[in-house]
Amino acid sequence: MKNNLLITGAAGSIGFQIVKNFYKKNYNIIAVDKIQNRELKKSFPKINYFLCDLTNERSIKDLIVKIEKKFKSIDILINNAGLIFNSLIISRTKNGLKKHSYNAWKKVLSSNLNSAFLAASYTIENMVKNKKNGLIINMSSISAEGNIGQSAYSSSKSAIESFSVTLSKELAIFGIRVVAIAPGFFDTNSTIASLSNNQISNIKLITPVNRLGKIKELMKAINFVVNNKFYNGKVLKIDGGLRI
Repeated sequence: MKNNLLITGAAGSIGFQIVKNFYKKNYNIIAVDKIQNRELKKSFPKINYFLCDLTNERSIKDLIVKIEKKFKSIDILINNAGLIFNSLIISRTKNGLKKHSYNAWKKVLSSNLNSAFLAASYTIENMVKNKKNGLIINMSSISAEGNIGQSAYSSSKSAIESFSVTLSKELAIFGIRVVAIAPGFFDTNSTIASLSNNQISNIKLITPVNRLGKIKELMKAINFVVNNKFYNGKVLKIDGGLRI
């Protein structure tokens, strides 16, 4: 019997690669995002693609109902959806002092933390109801350690890590594992789009392995978590030894 895998943020560059990774392994893939990605559906025609506002509880509840009608149960959830945002808490500009926007703070926390909570809580309910020894993987970031200019993003990812550890303790009685994965900087379209060539060169310079991560290395980390049933309640850091 095929395993049913639910992945959020499937339309992004890392989400696309996660779908590709499990598509080749013959999983039933339930790809979820708030935007349509025609290339994703074209490349992987057998996936099940749902549009959903992951920050809205009603939308997620309706999504789980649709999934249960088609597949009944969920075996794996990968909480990959998120929003990267950069802003100093306060900075000097030619027009005076500029503060970090509270609206931006709320949006980042909602996109990164609230969405993970909602997706996890409804998926866990499904797993327990169907007596599944399931797995939840929450995508964190090296920024969880605290990164200049990313107070909101770093806070959300730090919370994701403690959320994951707490869930692993609560859900062990149901046979459900929970793990967080914290990538460093990887050679993806999103990295290239969000950073300048000078910034990327500097990151390579201060990373002990002297390069960006390869996407296949991140997939190997995800596969390790999926396949090693004794790995639980931890944050798997894959960052080339970089400390920010």
